[in-house]
Amino acid sequence: MAKQVIPVEFNKKRFTIAEREKRLDAEQALQARSDKIRCPSWLDDEAKKEWRRLVRELKEIGLLTNLDQSSLAICCDCYSKYMAATNKINDTTLVGVHTNKHGAKNLVVNPYVMVAQKYADMYKKYCVEIGLTPNARMRMTTAAQAEPEKDELIDFIKRRQRNSS
Repeated sequence: MAKQVIPVEFNKKRFTIAEREKRLDAEQALQARSDKIRCPSWLDDEAKKEWRRLVRELKEIGLLTNLDQSSLAICCDCYSKYMAATNKINDTTLVGVHTNKHGAKNLVVNPYVMVAQKYADMYKKYCVEIGLTPNARMRMTTAAQAEPEKDELIDFIKRRQRNSS
């Protein structure tokens, strides 16, 4: 697995001014635009409804770019398929009876339960990836609001300058 890259503003490393400016310039060059966000035509009606809801919310908080469209589309497709499987479960039962070739009856889990679970897991993974869970958003806001570390040497020098004046 590749090492996760941490943006300069969230990075706890101490950079020289030149290193910091160089990294900030590189990050700015990689910033994606959000001017071509379109709902994919291959999504079904339920997924398109979820797409519109999420796009509206993500644009408000500035978390959506053109590069996120594929992940968001897959996320919405997972949601749609999860809802379809859940509706099938609600129309039937969680457990069914299966008669094997010897005539014995066994209880089996409705296959839609496994489908719903699979799509719920996929949906959750994509939600975390694009910042849709409360935990993912808290990580972003906590990092953005973190106070810079206090430098004892700078504080000492400032106190000395105030006292000598």
